[in-house]
Amino acid sequence: MKAVAFDLGDTLVEYEGVPLNWEAHYPEALENLALYIGVSPSPPQVAACCAILRRYNTRIHLREEEVSFAAILAELSRVFDVDAPSDELGCATAFFRIFRQRLRCFPETLEALSAMRKKQLKVAVFTDVPYGMPRELVVEDVRATAVGDSFDAVITSRDVGFRKPAPATLRSLAKVLSCELEEMIYVGNERKDVEVARTCGCQAVLIDRAKHGHDWGQDRTISLLSEI
Repeated sequence: MKAVAFDLGDTLVEYEGVPLNWEAHYPEALENLALYIGVSPSPPQVAACCAILRRYNTRIHLREEEVSFAAILAELSRVFDVDAPSDELGCATAFFRIFRQRLRCFPETLEALSAMRKKQLKVAVFTDVPYGMPRELVVEDVRATAVGDSFDAVITSRDVGFRKPAPATLRSLAKVLSCELEEMIYVGNERKDVEVARTCGCQAVLIDRAKHGHDWGQDRTISLLSEI
């Protein structure tokens, strides 16, 4: 093996107190966005915007093609009856603020990554982003944790244009790492992580911290990163 690649959220890090499905937080996120762009949406407008966000919620509607936050912002702006702002990053920072407040590494993450690097393994991340989150925010979040300097590459679904389990995701990562897919382990906590690894010919490792016992065809199951 030449490389170990990871999913990010709930594999290496977690946003404490934020559920996987963000639906309950839509109104507050929209309020932050509206304040940033200087509008005061009515309750019917907020409801219409929540419906748009539900359509892009991959916990409800699975998709493999990625969309940009700019595209979602354009739809929200039409409901707000304003022109779509050109400042995608600023708008995204306002919108995602409620979801990014309490990011932390799992206790064993840094030690496990350090051990892999000492073995001369390349270490990388491929992560799907929620609602087309810009890459800059993902990188900012990673750098804010103790593992910020631990990776040879960090690639997101925005970079590639596809989400897991589309094979283009890990193929892109292997190309950046200059290794064959068969020389890479992929570690994640969801079915799609196992599926994409198996489709691409990587070793599939499921991290099952709660020990649910899922069998999605993974090569190995671990409960702590140190088991790798």
